[in-house]
Amino acid sequence: MSALIRPPADPGGGTLPGAGAGAGGGHGFDITDLKQYFHIVVKRIWLVAVCFVVSLAVMVVILIRQVPVYRCSATLLLSRGLPVPSRLRQQEIQPLGDYISTQQRIIQSSLLIRRARERMGRTPEEFDKQLVSVSVNQVWKTSLLTITVDSLDPLFGAQFANALAEEYLDFKAEERMDTSQATVLSLTQQANRLREELKKAEERVLAFEKENKVVAIRERGNIAAAYLAKLSSRGASYRTQRMLLEAEQPLISKASDEIVLATLASPMRAGLFDYGMPAIAYMGGAATGMVMRSAQGPEGLLERGVVTEPHWEKLRRKKAALEAELKDLRTKFRDAHPRIQKVLADLKEVERDLDVELQFALKSYYNRLESLAIKENAAKRVEAEWEDEALEVSRKSHEYASLQRSVSRLQNLYDLVFNRLKEVDVSIGIEPESIRIMERAKPATRPVTPRKLQSIFIAALIGLGLGLGLVFGLEYLDDSLRYPEEVSQGLGLPFFGVIPAARWDPEDLRTHLLSNIDQKSGMAEAYRSVRSALLFSGAQDYTKTLVVTSAVPLEGKTTTCLNLAVSLAQAGSSVLIVDGDLRRGELHKFFGMEGGKGFSDILVGRAKPEAVIQRTGIPNLDLVATGPLPPNPAELILRPELSSFLDYARRTYDMVLFDCPPVMAVSEAATLSSLVEGVIFVVWAGQTSRKLSQLAVQILRERGANILGCVLNNLDFGRVGYYYYSSYYGYYDYEYRYEGGEASQRHGRETGPTG
Repeated sequence: MSALIRPPADPGGGTLPGAGAGAGGGHGFDITDLKQYFHIVVKRIWLVAVCFVVSLAVMVVILIRQVPVYRCSATLLLSRGLPVPSRLRQQEIQPLGDYISTQQRIIQSSLLIRRARERMGRTPEEFDKQLVSVSVNQVWKTSLLTITVDSLDPLFGAQFANALAEEYLDFKAEERMDTSQATVLSLTQQANRLREELKKAEERVLAFEKENKVVAIRERGNIAAAYLAKLSSRGASYRTQRMLLEAEQPLISKASDEIVLATLASPMRAGLFDYGMPAIAYMGGAATGMVMRSAQGPEGLLERGVVTEPHWEKLRRKKAALEAELKDLRTKFRDAHPRIQKVLADLKEVERDLDVELQFALKSYYNRLESLAIKENAAKRVEAEWEDEALEVSRKSHEYASLQRSVSRLQNLYDLVFNRLKEVDVSIGIEPESIRIMERAKPATRPVTPRKLQSIFIAALIGLGLGLGLVFGLEYLDDSLRYPEEVSQGLGLPFFGVIPAARWDPEDLRTHLLSNIDQKSGMAEAYRSVRSALLFSGAQDYTKTLVVTSAVPLEGKTTTCLNLAVSLAQAGSSVLIVDGDLRRGELHKFFGMEGGKGFSDILVGRAKPEAVIQRTGIPNLDLVATGPLPPNPAELILRPELSSFLDYARRTYDMVLFDCPPVMAVSEAATLSSLVEGVIFVVWAGQTSRKLSQLAVQILRERGANILGCVLNNLDFGRVGYYYYSSYYGYYDYEYRYEGGEASQRHGRETGPTG
C-alpha cells in the first residue's frame, strides 16, 4: 500500500530516493508512512465520508424494507443400518457420482417439495408466500444432512422442514419397494421363460433317444473303433509286404538264376502275417507240377504266397553231382563215350527242370505281388465303410451330448433365477432402514435476517473500505509531480527549490510581490532559496538572460519569475524583467502600471529599448511590458530585433528575466528559450501532469534550450506528508495570507497561482 503514495519510479525503472523511510529495501515501516497515509486520506476525506454515508443510508433503507426471515433445521442420519445376511440383502441401485450430493439434490427436488406441501395441506399460493429458501447441507465430515428452511413464519418453517424429511424417508422406502417389485417381476418373467425352454429341451432329448437308440450308440462306437484299428493295421501289413516285393523286383532282374530261386523260394518272416492269416503256399513236387496250400473260398486269392522249400534244391544237388561225375568221366573217357553222353543228357534234363522251377518262381512272385495289392485295396474299402459308420456314430453322440448340455444349462439358470426370486421375496420384509430423522425441526425464536447491528457495522466497513479504496486508487492514478524528489528523477533537471502554497488576493496583484510580504516568512525564504540555487549553480558566470516558463498555463510561472527578479534585485543585482507573453501578458499589473509601449514595439522596430523600459519602484528592478498584443507573436520572436535587444540587455543589466508563455500552449516559448542563455522550468506541485512536463522538457531540449533547473511551485506541505519538509518550513511558522476577508482568501485558493 505504501507504494501507492510514494513518488513513482523514474524512467529508468529505479525507485526515487527519499520517498520515505520505508521505500528502500530492508527499511521497516515507520511513522513517516503513517503520516503519508493520513495526509492522503485527509486530502480526500470528503470522498470517504460520502461512501460511508451512502453505504449506511443504503443499508438502513434495506433494513427498513426487509421482512424478518426465520430459519428452522431438521437433521437426517444416513447409516448402513442393521447387518443382514449377504444372500438376503436387497441391493439398492447405486447412483452415479457422489452419494451425499445426490441425496441433497433429491431432497431439494421439486417432487419432494411438492409432496411435502401436500403433506402440510397448504395451497401453492400460501406455500410460495411463506417460503423463502430451502437448502440441504452436509455436516462437516459426517453422515448427517441438515435440511434448512428459511421462511417468513417460524411455525411454517419447522413444519415444512419436518414434512420434507418425512417425505424423503417415504421416497427412499418407495424406491426400495419399487426396486424390489420390479426385480420380482423381472425374475418371474425370466423363470417362466426358462421353464418353457427347459421343457422343450427335455422333449428334444427324449425324442432323440427314441429315434437313435442312444443306449446302443456307445457300443456301436466302440465296435467301429475296434474294427477300424484292426483294418488299419491289416492294410498297413499288406502295404508293407507289397512294398518289400516291389523293392526286390529291380534286384532280381540283375541276379543269377540260383540267387533268384533262393530269394523267391525263401519263406516270409512270420511278423508280416498277422490277424490270423494262413502261411503262404510252398513249392513242392517234381518239375512237372506244384503243390500249393491255400485257403478255400474268395479269400484264397488274398492268401496266395511265395514258394517254400522248393524242389529245385534237389535238382541243384543232382546237377552238382552230375557235373562232378562228368568231370571225373572226362578224365577217363572222351565225350563220345556213352557214359559221358548219358551224364550230359541227364544234366540237360536237370537244367530244363531248373528252368521250369525258375519260371514258376517268377510267376508266383508276380502273382503274390498282385494278390497283395488286391488285399490292400479291399482292406481300404472295408476301412472306409467302417470309418463312415464311426463318423455317424460320433456325430450322433456329439448331438446327444449337446442336447444334454443345453438341458443342464437351462436347468442351472432356472435354479439360479428361482433361488434369487425366493431371496428377494424374503428380503422385502426384512430390509433395514438406512436413513432416519436424527433431530426434528423446531420453530425459531428469533429471525436470522435482518440483523440490524451486524448489517450496519458491515455497511460501515464497506463504506469505509470503498472510500479508502477510491482515495488510494485516485492517488495511484494521479501522475502529477507532487514531491521534490520527482523533479530530479522524473524530469532529469536540477532542483532549485520549493515555493509553498499561498493564499493570494486576486483583487490586488501587488500583494503577490516579494517586497510586499513579510521578509521573515517562509514564502520569502523559499524565493531566496531559489535565488541561492540559481546563483550558486555556476550559471551566473555566463548566464545573464533567463526564461521562466512551464508546461501548461496557471502553474505560477509569472509569480515565480516576478519574485525571483525581486529577490535578485534585493541582493544588489540590476535586474530587467521582460513580459515575453505576447498573447496575454499582464506583468505590468503587478506593479500598478499601464501596458503602453513594450516588448512588441521593440520587436517590430517602433521603439528603442531605452524608450520602453519602466522603473518599478523597487530598487535595481526595471520592467519591459508586453506593449500592444501583436497578431503574429511567433514570427516576431524570430526577428533580428530580438538579438539586438538581448545584446543591449546584457550590457546594461546583471540579469534579464523573461516571463514566457507555457511551452505546450504556444510555439514561441520554445523559440525564445533557445535564444536565451538559460531556462528555469516551473511545475505546480500536485497539479501538473508528469507526462506533459516531460514532453515540455523534451521539446525545450530539442530546440537547444539550456534548462538550468526546476522550481516546484505551490507545494502544500500539509498535503505532502513528509515531516522533514513541514518541519523545516514550519520553523518559520508562517503561511502567507492576505489580510482581507475569508471570502477573499477562499477565492484566492480557488483561482490558484497567477501565470
